[in-house]
Amino acid sequence: MNQQTKISQLIGDLAIPIVGYYFWGWNMLFILFFYILDVGVSTVFTFVKTKAIHTHQQTSNYPWKHIFLILLGYLLTFYLVYFLILNISPKVIISKEILRFLLMKDMGLPQMVLLLPLLVVGGYMQYKISFLVPKAFETTPIDALWHEHVKVFFLIVGVIALLLGLSIWIVFPEWLYVWGMVLGSSGYRYYSR
Repeated sequence: MNQQTKISQLIGDLAIPIVGYYFWGWNMLFILFFYILDVGVSTVFTFVKTKAIHTHQQTSNYPWKHIFLILLGYLLTFYLVYFLILNISPKVIISKEILRFLLMKDMGLPQMVLLLPLLVVGGYMQYKISFLVPKAFETTPIDALWHEHVKVFFLIVGVIALLLGLSIWIVFPEWLYVWGMVLGSSGYRYYSR
């Protein structure tokens, strides 16, 4: 992937959460929900890549161990995020915030009507640019593909666990969490591409 494409994708990674926070009235939880959806879309495209590898390479192995680790990563992430939110904003009712995020109106439509297709199109473009065009399905082992995805979850769980531990002693301002999520996520994606 060339440098110009990586920079374009970096700008795209930064744009939605920053615009959401400063112009659409998103709070830290909304950006967190956005990243959860984004990781979910990424997981779906990992399954799509697996199918392409199976079809092209005629392999019979399926990454059950990695899928189990991904499910464990999701459970740990949700568990740790729940307690982190309770430490940072004890008055917040998470279920109400989730509904508010999903049903918030943007241009007269619930924002999920606009946001979810945008995430799917972004995931597809990433899939096309980094997987289909270079024909990575011809040479990528399934285990390596899933290993990379599991590595992302271990990183997410580690960072959230660290923040949870820190939140026992100190709670940072919301903007610091927002910028930490945005810059951390974008930086990881930039360097992992």
